[in-house]
Amino acid sequence: MKDKVFIKNLALPCTIGVTKEERNEKQNVIIDIEIFCDLRKAGTTDDLNKSINYAEIQEKVTSAVTGGEFKLLESLAQTIASLILKEPLAFQVTVAVKKEKYGKNPALGIEITRDRND
Repeated sequence: MKDKVFIKNLALPCTIGVTKEERNEKQNVIIDIEIFCDLRKAGTTDDLNKSINYAEIQEKVTSAVTGGEFKLLESLAQTIASLILKEPLAFQVTVAVKKEKYGKNPALGIEITRDRND
């Protein structure tokens, strides 16, 4: 299945970092999400209930990121992936995360892919 719902370049303030100094002040993280699902029913019925509502996903991710505290980007990405895989139609998700301050050339960050069965 190659259908997907995506959110790109979602910039959110996050308490993240290994050292206490890094976590003293929120840093912006940039998040890209690809949610793999079957969109055929949504496409043929024009019914949002047959799709994944990306606005709701964005709200859930925003709440988790801005309300949480993380040491590693890997932990942040895993939290997001786990949250998204609770969606009934989502069978796989790819989450890429980078700190905004490391988003220039070269961009530094992480990307994970998780399946519903992981």
